[in-house]
Amino acid sequence: MRTSRLTIAVALAGLAAAAPAGASRSFNGNVCGLVSAGQLATIKGVSTHCTKARPLKGPGSTMYTANWAGKTSSSPRLQVTVALYTDPGALTLAKRNLKQGFPGGTPRRVDGIGTAAYEASGAGATGIHFAVGKHVVYITLSGKLRSKAPLEALAKAIAARL
Repeated sequence: MRTSRLTIAVALAGLAAAAPAGASRSFNGNVCGLVSAGQLATIKGVSTHCTKARPLKGPGSTMYTANWAGKTSSSPRLQVTVALYTDPGALTLAKRNLKQGFPGGTPRRVDGIGTAAYEASGAGATGIHFAVGKHVVYITLSGKLRSKAPLEALAKAIAARL
């Protein structure tokens, strides 16, 4: 009997190891769940209270948005939108347009975030747009930002969860 339990345990371990690294996870539409309180703590002035907006249908996609208010009226505010595409043509177009819709500044390519990522700062805000699989993510932080590192770290964490 012990031999069969050991065989089953080894077989299950083998199946777990056979799963591809970075296998696609299932995004359930909860953008708030993609961001931890610890990640928010690295962005000075942003509250940990998340407000979800109602999902919006778009051409071949559904957009899910969450907002984090500033701790004070003059603190930065964070918005994260995840667009889940069901239409391959619409997804291709969205990926091609990742450099558009920034709050100002000239978008520059950023490595290590999704399959393609761009960021830009200007007009009192910083944005990062990137793609992961069937998802296109738009992150906007309004207000002054001393360093883009916390926002880039947040983008990498979100990309890893999609």
